[in-house]
Amino acid sequence: MMATDTSQQYLLDAYLGEIRGEATFRLLAEALPERVDDLHMLAEVERLTAAYLSDYLLSPVSTEAEAACRAAAKRRVTAMSIDSWAALLEGVTPIVQAAVEKFKAAEAQAPRELRHVYQAFTAHEIVLADYLRLEQDGKDGARLLENYIEQVAPRTS
Repeated sequence: MMATDTSQQYLLDAYLGEIRGEATFRLLAEALPERVDDLHMLAEVERLTAAYLSDYLLSPVSTEAEAACRAAAKRRVTAMSIDSWAALLEGVTPIVQAAVEKFKAAEAQAPRELRHVYQAFTAHEIVLADYLRLEQDGKDGARLLENYIEQVAPRTS
């Protein structure tokens, strides 16, 4: 597979972001036990996406880099001071929406041989955005996450 330094940096950053995201949702599950199932599904979406991306990295990521991401997640969760599901949705939604736009822009610049990887990465963020929108509207968005997990899990096994 041919890849540029820029695309490898993008994929590495994406991978590490997923590691950080998984840790964030797992830590939030401790803060919001009433939504533990949702938060574990969100963490699983991040974990599966990281596993998918790892197949396209040219070299393995160090355990130190992954540990640093988990430590950053812990600092972020502590700083967020989330005390309710509504507060989490309000705080996370703009972050996810901005990420969707950023990832769509990156797709346009993706090397042809990696375009499907960039698209898959964007798709995961769109699922998160759609889930958050449904939850904010008072609707259950869990099925979106379940569908994503069912589709991606076989590709990462």
